[in-house]
Amino acid sequence: MRTLFRLAFAASAAFLATPAFAEDRPDEQKGTLTLVGENDSLSSGADRNYTSGIKLAYVSPVNVMPKWVRNLDGITRAVTNARPSFFGAAIGQSIFTPQDISAVPAPTGEHPYAGWLYGQLMMAAEENVIARDPHFVDIYELEFGIVGPGALGRQSQRGIHQALGAPEPKGWDSQLHDEFAFAVSLERRWRAEKVFEGMPGDLAVDIAPGIGVTLGTLRTEAKVGASVRIGQHLSSDYGAPRVRPGLSGVGYFKAAAPFSWYLFGGVDLRGVARNIFLDGNTYRDSANVNRKPFVADVQAGLAVQTGDWRLAYTYVTRSEEFEGQGEQQDFGALALSWRF
Repeated sequence: MRTLFRLAFAASAAFLATPAFAEDRPDEQKGTLTLVGENDSLSSGADRNYTSGIKLAYVSPVNVMPKWVRNLDGITRAVTNARPSFFGAAIGQSIFTPQDISAVPAPTGEHPYAGWLYGQLMMAAEENVIARDPHFVDIYELEFGIVGPGALGRQSQRGIHQALGAPEPKGWDSQLHDEFAFAVSLERRWRAEKVFEGMPGDLAVDIAPGIGVTLGTLRTEAKVGASVRIGQHLSSDYGAPRVRPGLSGVGYFKAAAPFSWYLFGGVDLRGVARNIFLDGNTYRDSANVNRKPFVADVQAGLAVQTGDWRLAYTYVTRSEEFEGQGEQQDFGALALSWRF
């Protein structure tokens, strides 16, 4: 994880040091860089199951895309008669551990040790309208990477624990084996339907539903969810960014006003047919647990945007994902976005 933090810092420094990015460019020419960190230390601090995730993502300006992305409009037009609006790319790492990190070998019946080092390519197609804001965005995403020792989960977690003086995780020799994995996702996020507006202080309340499906050796699942928001200038984005498979917004946002904010809460329900981190390796025997077929995330948080910056915090409670887990899990997510 320290490696990814260094990459994130280096990428941000490179952007800031480039004169073209230092200029105050028109809004329609600005892309968005987002750093998302999810960790159980941002909530109750319990070190178990999904213990950490970090992602550095870039989203292009609207209608500023390479030719190969524009050439995919046959796919998006067939689905919703919408052309690609923006694209994105990301790198990230996620870490999973059992509850008892002192046991050697790792205890059976608890979440297997696993690291996931990955890249993502994303294409988004907003509703094709002119006289008003689009009502929805379709997100097409390819996630690919390596599970196992090559994902550097052991090194990342041990490094963080040493820096914090936390107990050393000792069971990483039992982690999943090296395997290339992938997932292809299609998700629709509706821009929120306003329930109340014209309230004192220019407050508004809206509801933003979403549906999606994912297929691949990494995950195979279908999901449905919705978020409720109260705040100002709610049309500026599609919700706070998260690390998959969580209920996620889109890294892209627009500065609808010099300052905006909203409180939000949401529920994400997933029907899971495969999760490599619970089911184990695809082509060889490995640690595994009995996965539950349905998982729910309940989340709440706050997003604040000022100028070209947005900061969001999300608190997440996730239901039991496997038999014998014993209790639900909670963790927090911080997302910092910058338009440049």
